Amino acid sequence: MNLPHLPPIRFVKKLLTCKAKQATVLCEFPCLPTLPMFTEAAAQASSAFSKTDTPRNGFLVLIKDVSLHVKVQSLTCIIIIETRTSLGNSSEFYFEVFEKEGSEICASGTLMLVLGERGI
Repeated sequence: MNLPHLPPIRFVKKLLTCKAKQATVLCEFPCLPTLPMFTEAAAQASSAFSKTDTPRNGFLVLIKDVSLHVKVQSLTCIIIIETRTSLGNSSEFYFEVFEKEGSEICASGTLMLVLGERGI
């Protein structure tokens, strides 16, 4: 996955599946994750939909209806992210976080990203 992030802020480790509007991503955290860490990981997971191999900076411009449903006890989580709408360089995504496949939802929410021009 094309991300400009470096450890310890790079949470996305592996793209598990990617369809036209939904992707499943494996994330690892350096400590037990908080809701802001899940939100950042979801923003990083949106790079699964990138159409280029060149990393581009994105700006998280909107967070709404984000909630922690269950406190996580694992450093590894799975994020399912879905594209909701896109307009130009802006895209809205809905995400759900799970400790492992088939477990209950730990966190969910909606975020909007704006991609910068190349080189920004």
